[in-house]
Amino acid sequence: MERRRRDLSVTLYRVLLYLSRMRERDEESRRLMRIERATGIERKELKIHLEKLVQSGYISQYTLEKKGRGGHPIIIYNILESGRNLRGDIGRWIDMCIRLEYYPDDFFYLPSDA
Repeated sequence: MERRRRDLSVTLYRVLLYLSRMRERDEESRRLMRIERATGIERKELKIHLEKLVQSGYISQYTLEKKGRGGHPIIIYNILESGRNLRGDIGRWIDMCIRLEYYPDDFFYLPSDA
């Protein structure tokens, strides 16, 4: 899917969907780099959305004691119950838009699903 066609609701849905799926997996799967690869959202844009979701109380973040390759702190993101509820609401909105033919069917899926 082309990046220029993705809108805010789809971007947020993809982030929240990925974090929901990775909730039971190890913390390495919830790092910025892994979220970026799985959702197809550029890191600069993804950081903005993750920060806003943390501030709004939909996801939480914590920093690991070990450092990344460049010496930067490694931040892990977890979805909260309110984030799962938001994901469901956004999912219903996207589903309605698919039925009304505003979005193609593949808007529900992550690039990593392919």
